[in-house]
Amino acid sequence: MSRRLRTVLAGLLALAFVVGGSSAAWALWSATGTTASSVTIGKTGASLNGTSDMTTTFSSSVTSTTKPLTLTNAGSLAGTATTTVSVVSGSSTALAQAVSVVAWPVTGTAACTASTSVGTGSVSGTWASLPSLTTKLAAGASAVWCTRSTPSSSAPASSTANVNVNLTVTAGTWSSGVVSGGFYLNTSAAAPALTCTDHSGNYVEVAWATSSRPKDTWYGAYAGRDASTMVAPKQQDYYGRFTIAPSQIPASVATSGPVLITVKILDSAGNPTSTVVGTGQITLFTQNDGAAVRCGA
Repeated sequence: MSRRLRTVLAGLLALAFVVGGSSAAWALWSATGTTASSVTIGKTGASLNGTSDMTTTFSSSVTSTTKPLTLTNAGSLAGTATTTVSVVSGSSTALAQAVSVVAWPVTGTAACTASTSVGTGSVSGTWASLPSLTTKLAAGASAVWCTRSTPSSSAPASSTANVNVNLTVTAGTWSSGVVSGGFYLNTSAAAPALTCTDHSGNYVEVAWATSSRPKDTWYGAYAGRDASTMVAPKQQDYYGRFTIAPSQIPASVATSGPVLITVKILDSAGNPTSTVVGTGQITLFTQNDGAAVRCGA
């Protein structure tokens, strides 16, 4: 049999197998198909802790707060944690804008205290607009940021700002989605205004409103935003006023410009209580004969 004839017969035989439904031919035909498989390589996730402890009511005795915030990569992929802040609608954006905040990474929550100095890598802003606390994290790892919040003199009294911290962890093009934690910033009611009288720049006289307290109640006058420096001899309600000269304001408080004066009730040991009976502003300046002081700005 010739070579050409053998080739023709083999082709006819293969065709007969296919047409006739041969199992061998079907197996040969189906073996040319393809298979596919998939592998799960990981997932992203985020967790945020510490926001509930950041709720604070500022007052003359609470002038700053320092709290830790923990960012966690809760996924199985290394990624980058980023944050934003937002003020909940209906609460005071003006207060959030008036509270300055500085944040910096620390080794753990125990390393974030009121006496802790601001460290390297810090960011600063207000609780209405704070740069991201950006941190690269391995899968399952956490980072602690220390936050210190301080209200400015423009902070509105009797106000509440509901602030959210929003956290996202991204790995390449994958994102954990946003997780949020909220807290409240509050300010107490405004203290009554002190009555201030000028005396030609030599001194000012500040007085508080007569109250129903016993006349032998003792009062102290304190200078500065933290109201911690006594600047005049203590007085009783019988007298009802303080005189303050420029020399009574220590340089550690101010050498020029506005100074907040806060009058507080003293306890039986002569120490200031948290009860404020009045606040007012005086201003240090220089006139021809030297240092001077006046009421107001």
